[in-house]
Amino acid sequence: MRDSARARLEEAFAHDRAGREAEAIPSYEDALALGLPDGPRQQALLGLGSSLRNVRRHREAIDVLRSAVAEYPDHAGLRFFLALALWSGGEERDGFRTMGAIALESADLRGYGRAASWYLEHDVD
Repeated sequence: MRDSARARLEEAFAHDRAGREAEAIPSYEDALALGLPDGPRQQALLGLGSSLRNVRRHREAIDVLRSAVAEYPDHAGLRFFLALALWSGGEERDGFRTMGAIALESADLRGYGRAASWYLEHDVD
């Protein structure tokens, strides 16, 4: 990984830890543009999406996180933050479905897994 990309990523993390999400966003974007290997790239995409959501740039957060989930579909953290962004962005049903799918992967539903999956996929009030 290039030192400049790592430095920008660390800067983004520092801004996030300090509650300065608006300042973290350009640092995440720069780190991603400079090129990161998979692990740090996943962290940067999650951080960027989360920071965008926190500053109420919901559409951008959803776009970043949807793209990240498409790239890394098994990354539960990215999917979790996508669910939050969907919820915050007014797409509550999709956010709930996304969160429900994460829960189903680890839940012991004692024989009710198929029914729970069906309810997540269908619009049943």
